[in-house]
Amino acid sequence: MHKSDYTDRRWGWAAVVIATGLLLIGRLGQIQLTSSEGRRQAAMNTVRRVEAIPPRGVLRDRKGRLWVSNVPFFNIFLTPKEVSGLDTTRVAQVFGLSPTTLQQRIEQARQFSRSKPSLLIRYVSLARYANLMEQSWRQTGFSAQALHTRRYLYPVGAQILGYLSEVTPQEIAESEGRYTLGNLIGRSGIERQYEALLAGRKGYRYVVVDAMGRELYPYQEGKHDIPPVRGTDLVLTVDLDLQQFAESLFYGKVGALVAIEPSTGEVLCSVSSPTYDPNLLSGEEMSSQWQRLQRASFFPLYNRAIQAMYPPGSTFKLLNALIALQESTLTAEMTYPCAMGFIRNGGKPACHSHPSPLSLIGAIQHSCNAYFASVYTDFLYHSRYSSLTHAYEKWREYMMYFGVGRRLGIDIPSEKPGNLPSTSFYDKVYRPKRWNPFTIISNSIGQGEILMTPLQMANVMCIIANRGFYIQPHFLRHVYKQEGRQVSYFDTIRVPIEPQHFETVIEGMRLAVEAGTGYSAYVADLGLCGKTGTAQNPHGQDHSLFVGFAPWDNPKIAIAVIVENGGWGASWAAPIASLVVEKYLRGQVSRPDLLRRMKEAVLIPQSHAH
Repeated sequence: MHKSDYTDRRWGWAAVVIATGLLLIGRLGQIQLTSSEGRRQAAMNTVRRVEAIPPRGVLRDRKGRLWVSNVPFFNIFLTPKEVSGLDTTRVAQVFGLSPTTLQQRIEQARQFSRSKPSLLIRYVSLARYANLMEQSWRQTGFSAQALHTRRYLYPVGAQILGYLSEVTPQEIAESEGRYTLGNLIGRSGIERQYEALLAGRKGYRYVVVDAMGRELYPYQEGKHDIPPVRGTDLVLTVDLDLQQFAESLFYGKVGALVAIEPSTGEVLCSVSSPTYDPNLLSGEEMSSQWQRLQRASFFPLYNRAIQAMYPPGSTFKLLNALIALQESTLTAEMTYPCAMGFIRNGGKPACHSHPSPLSLIGAIQHSCNAYFASVYTDFLYHSRYSSLTHAYEKWREYMMYFGVGRRLGIDIPSEKPGNLPSTSFYDKVYRPKRWNPFTIISNSIGQGEILMTPLQMANVMCIIANRGFYIQPHFLRHVYKQEGRQVSYFDTIRVPIEPQHFETVIEGMRLAVEAGTGYSAYVADLGLCGKTGTAQNPHGQDHSLFVGFAPWDNPKIAIAVIVENGGWGASWAAPIASLVVEKYLRGQVSRPDLLRRMKEAVLIPQSHAH
């Protein structure tokens, strides 16, 4: 190839490159000249990521009836730099605020950030939000986060269900992006326990907004959007008819009731009184209502069924009997005398008038304090144990099997363990080897340091009804329309007591109701077995207790009732328990006069009743 040919070809390629470059530059100039308006518009628009919070899963009762549903409401945010045409008087009126309060919140938003949205107003109803939207064409800078509050079709079971409240900064920081400012979270009860199921999974949509923050259209036709996943619907174990009925019996009273299906551990109803309408904590006024309930007398937010710890009183005698029978320190035929009290300890504990001496079944029937003080003393002094400490630890071990002094693991938060003193506790109080059965004789009749929750008392009835086992009590029955889906597991716990010993104790409980201290709970052919209790209360009148189950041969319901300051167990707790049992087993009650008396009785000032 000649040198001149190479030079010509090189210049030819250079000309092509230059021409192409000029063409591109010209095209770019054309675009700049002809599309300046489009560029200006694009610069004014931006893409915003908007949270899409799904509805929470709804809650149904054991019969599938809708109990808790959702209602939309909104958190309103303000981005100061996007504000225009703001009429504070009008906006304040829409939100039910004073103009001064609204102006203060706007100023706080400006101090926080002029370009980032600040939460301006929480929990705005759909009606108020719609009113704001009518003004949006002339008042810009507002944005809304759609949430869902709860609606309670049956306003009962407040302490079971729990409530929602706004996430804290710490919860946001620990959530790894799951929660952001203004989101709601289950704060107690079922709402808290099953938050992960009920909350679902939030989604995101990407939208193009103009300089005023108004949404224009989905970004890239929504192909980057992440749809939310709705919360899981749950079926609870509670029978709404029974829950409503039981709560009605506690009007004007302080106390608790727990009813469980023995064969499954399913809680049929749970009452803590005073209670409140759960709708109070689901609307625009939820914060102020919560504060009001916090200050209310007798603490309606407090769940007495699982948190209050009471002396079990004479109901505790059943456990002492079972332990002594199992350890062979007692036989059903053994008799002990009663001289209106425990003779070997100077008449303490005292007792009431009844036939004497009695065997075990009669002692349960007539609730003889002296009998069970003798049983407890002879157990702790029995020769089969190497020492008093050894005997006490054996007794305490059995009590732990029965669920005394420990949490049962029910599936709502804040369950209390009760109290079951250890030997080290008595060593500390009395000094080692300075205490004996007479020192701690109150344990024989469920007084002294022994404390149990109403849930624990009802669970003991499940153990006796089942002749030796229980399934962890629980409120979740299954996922709606997914009965086979396992989301929680509840243990079956067996107690090391021979079945025949339960039969002996059950016979005493049957007679206690038919012709003993629990006669006020008797209903013909109901098969109710029970035990009354009168728990001493250092702060006032004794508490009224009753525990039982029915029917005796095929138990369907186990129950514990406590009425604070109600006096004798037969006065209030036993009649209430029998009405609830009858209502559950028969669908109606046969004693209208008793029902009326229980409903109308006010044992606390009426202004504090609910």
